[in-house]
Amino acid sequence: MKVAVLGATGYVGQELLRIIHRHPGWRLVAASARQDVGKSLSEWFGRPDWLGQLVPIESVADAEPDLIFNALPAQAATAWVQHYAEMGIRVIDLSADFRFRDQAVYEAAYGPHLAPQALAHSVGGYADDPHMEYAEAKIVGNPGCYPTGFFSLIGPLARAGVVFPRLFVDGKSGVTGAGRSPQVRLLMAEMAENIEPYSVPGMHRHTAEMQAVAGSMVTFQPHLMPMARGMLVTVYWPEPTVSVPDILAVWHDFYRNNPFVDILGSDQRVRTGRVRGTNRVEIMALADPRGNATVLSAALDNLGKGAAGQAVQHANRWNRWPLTAGLQ
Repeated sequence: MKVAVLGATGYVGQELLRIIHRHPGWRLVAASARQDVGKSLSEWFGRPDWLGQLVPIESVADAEPDLIFNALPAQAATAWVQHYAEMGIRVIDLSADFRFRDQAVYEAAYGPHLAPQALAHSVGGYADDPHMEYAEAKIVGNPGCYPTGFFSLIGPLARAGVVFPRLFVDGKSGVTGAGRSPQVRLLMAEMAENIEPYSVPGMHRHTAEMQAVAGSMVTFQPHLMPMARGMLVTVYWPEPTVSVPDILAVWHDFYRNNPFVDILGSDQRVRTGRVRGTNRVEIMALADPRGNATVLSAALDNLGKGAAGQAVQHANRWNRWPLTAGLQ
């Protein structure tokens, strides 16, 4: 299968190229970037076996790809995604543009949608959701990194009919989650030995994705951590209606035969270091012994399971490749 990547020089784009290179059934035929067009892939990435040059986005279709990954930010390539889909090329969109079928929900967070007519041909969701359907899609919207961790914990319970009155979410991410654009606050001298919250509680754009999963109000506070990649999502559930043993039972049923979700016991704790560079997620559930509250945690790689790895997992499912092809 011939594959192309838009936004290949971003952190997620680079991760996609690494996965595509080791995928047994794929061949990279085009990689585009908004900068460094014309530079050789081998020179830019320091990989002598990566052949070809970075091309402008308008030249990608010339390579006749069967599948395109869009790793550009929201609204940066919306019209191109629509154009490629209309050409019959399958697109996995890692921006936010096709995560929501409800145009109003998208526009409340990101502003006017630049290709609303294409929403009818898109489907958004989580690659670890066994109920995900791809049959009628031309575009698959890959979810955000924080919502992916949130879904791993709450999605199976919501699917089982559990009702959540309100949830509180603490998120911690490595600085690659902020992208490659230079910012003073992301300099090593600023981030070393430093943790800081950002955004306004409940107003981060990923909150809408979490609320869509839970079907209830979510208060979300993200933080930047002094590490390059990795993510920890912790959900605080006051007055839970389901016991921890029942939560674990739902998880084990939902994720049976899933090679990417590790459900930990009460004597273990999730760790970002164990999932670094992989498409795996570790999840755990503990009850607060002093009162009626449950704490759920997920560790994942924001560039892997939170972005590129999950996108490839979607593509494997959509195109009937082995689920683990190219992934680890």
